[in-house]
Amino acid sequence: MFRHTLNLKKIYSSQRLLTLALLSTLLVNGYLGQAAALAASIKQPTSPHPSISPIELSQVRSTDRPSRQIIRHVRRDLAERFSVPRQSLKLVSFSRETWSNGCLGLEAPNERCTGALVEGWRIEMTDGQKNWVYRTDLTAQVLRPELPVNEAEIPPDVSETVLTAIVKQVRVPITTLRITESKAATWDGCMGIYEPGRACTFIAIPGWRMIVAGAKQSWVYHINQDGTRIAQNTTASSSLVPTFATADESPYGQPESNIVFRSIEAGGLAGRVTERVLTSDGTLYSQVRQPNQSQGVTPIIEKRLSKSQVQQLQQLLADQRLPNLNNLRYLSDAAFADYPTLTLQGMGSSVEYIDLELDQLPTALRSVILAWNGL
Repeated sequence: MFRHTLNLKKIYSSQRLLTLALLSTLLVNGYLGQAAALAASIKQPTSPHPSISPIELSQVRSTDRPSRQIIRHVRRDLAERFSVPRQSLKLVSFSRETWSNGCLGLEAPNERCTGALVEGWRIEMTDGQKNWVYRTDLTAQVLRPELPVNEAEIPPDVSETVLTAIVKQVRVPITTLRITESKAATWDGCMGIYEPGRACTFIAIPGWRMIVAGAKQSWVYHINQDGTRIAQNTTASSSLVPTFATADESPYGQPESNIVFRSIEAGGLAGRVTERVLTSDGTLYSQVRQPNQSQGVTPIIEKRLSKSQVQQLQQLLADQRLPNLNNLRYLSDAAFADYPTLTLQGMGSSVEYIDLELDQLPTALRSVILAWNGL
């Protein structure tokens, strides 16, 4: 190793002597521009183990960097939210971003966000052992943490805390409980539980959405990151164990803004898709798409509802707390045997079910199905 270092120094010294000789020749002959370019090309030997240090804001132009006040806001929120000593937090990286909405692209379930684009920053901090990423607007008056991917799995100690709390709530032996599925989530001040007329603070609480199954019942819980806040989503409880769906899994997308409610039946042996739609002006129509149909589908108007009838359905959806069923699937093995499934969409939410299991569905979902089928 020592001999290798000496050889590098000899080679570098020889290169410097040769470079100086060339510079002298160029200067004598008046080629100052070429001499300057050659001097700029000289590089010091690169260390095989470069040191990595946190970013210093003073090294970046003020127009290309977040202000020190923004960094202080992020550092303070991070320290308070994740119980990390503030003095241990260092800036790792930052970038100027344009966020998709007023929630900085990190909206909680059931949270309403302004649709305008928001200019801001993406800021990464570290305490030397763990990194956190925050999104902010240009002044950090609005800031939200991104939930790290490696925290999508619930730690065993948090699972134990949650199950112990559930035992007290539902009064069943802990040995009969099992967590069938969990999914990372970011909650608002109401922990993502929708209640008609209730306002929720637009804060970002990282945590999980969890499905817990017992011997004859299943429950959906919303918890924060350390398990100190546990909210039961009573709307979603049923004797059928649901599963989670993600918004990008649906082949139908989200309905247009003028659609109050729609149902989609698909997956049967015939391969056709039947869609039934209610628009805000009271038009109730249906359309059927046959498999491999290349031409457009002609909607068939079933009836026209009055304004009060549309409002009554909207009130029922709110009273039954439809948003609490968002991205849940209530299916059984029959759904995988070419029996059709149905998807209901309304109030920005989507829930899937199979009508063979109608009696096992949540009470709220059955009420919505009954009202919809009765139109």
